[in-house]
Amino acid sequence: MRVPIAFSSLLLASSLLLLAGCAKEPTPVGAKLIPAGDLIHLDTATYRSVRSYSQSNITQTATSPRVLIGSVDNLQSWGLIRFSYLPDSIASKQFVSAELNLRTIYHFGDSAAPISFTVHQILLNWMTDSLTIDSLKAPGFYKQSACGSYSAALLGDTISISIPLDTAAIRAWGTSSDSVITNFGLLLKPTNSRVIKGFGSFTISDAAMLPTLLLRFRDAAGDIDTLIEKTGTHRFVTTGPNPLWPSDSTHLYVMNGTSSRGYVEFDVSALPIHAAIHKAVLELTPDTRLSLTNSFTVDSLEAFFTGDDGATLTYISASGGPVQSGDSRVYQISLGSFVQRWLRGAKVPRIALAGYTEQAAIDLFAFHGTSTNAAFRPKLTVIYSLIQ
Repeated sequence: MRVPIAFSSLLLASSLLLLAGCAKEPTPVGAKLIPAGDLIHLDTATYRSVRSYSQSNITQTATSPRVLIGSVDNLQSWGLIRFSYLPDSIASKQFVSAELNLRTIYHFGDSAAPISFTVHQILLNWMTDSLTIDSLKAPGFYKQSACGSYSAALLGDTISISIPLDTAAIRAWGTSSDSVITNFGLLLKPTNSRVIKGFGSFTISDAAMLPTLLLRFRDAAGDIDTLIEKTGTHRFVTTGPNPLWPSDSTHLYVMNGTSSRGYVEFDVSALPIHAAIHKAVLELTPDTRLSLTNSFTVDSLEAFFTGDDGATLTYISASGGPVQSGDSRVYQISLGSFVQRWLRGAKVPRIALAGYTEQAAIDLFAFHGTSTNAAFRPKLTVIYSLIQ
């Protein structure tokens, strides 16, 4: 059946009208019909820090993939390694030898400098992250006479080393069924001066880099048995940061390993209390003359929210790193959620700054602080709108 020409024309015109009505892009004419009050008006505010300082912090190194041992100038790092309890099956066997095997994976300082350290039996329990160098040096913490030692004129970053140990020190640990705990592990105390070496720890993912205790025994028949232990706990503890840093308001010192954290405060009271924060960016200008990094450095920072009582709330955090801003290199961290919390009742607009690998390395990031050239002071740029 043929469709009348007039009806066909009407159908075609209706289809074109529908297609025109479904256009994806709005026209300028339609945009002008939106009331001005329905549009978001963005404002930008820029603040410079009103206070900045540095403060020491005890580093949580129990999860570090490295145990750091050595000295660079006045900075020392001591290692602690505690293997799991020895099995009861060795209690009646005669010790033949004991070895501590470690694998290098890191250095800080002069990689070509000699490395040396002594190994001591630890006499007190240390299953805590509150250890300091003073704790380690306290009388009775470790046996003064060494049960092993290591030295090398040159030690690369991918080398396995073996340290013979006095079997009497290992025998003193007892075995797993003993009612009194005596296995407190080994202290590795540096005796060098120009390099800190990192060795694989118990939390490293590569099994070939784990600390290993190799024990050999002679059984009743005179045969040699071997026991290999690869599980345990570890820490490294460093000397504290420079004691002059907390009083230096011209710089912020963020140092991994030791550790030192930087704190920055802003006065954002001029922001409307009901503002919606769309973006807030912290900018820090580094002072490269004072910074100390190397090829192992992870060039990033973490920012933590701080409570009104001064506590650092590590579960509220953000991270960032260096970017090129015009002719300058600055570190930027997005802190929109921080500023929003400040407007919702937090009394002290303060940020704590740490190195991203604070628990696993030794790096120093130095930044210009509040008492310096205004162009270099920490800057916070906030983009916001008023809630309608």
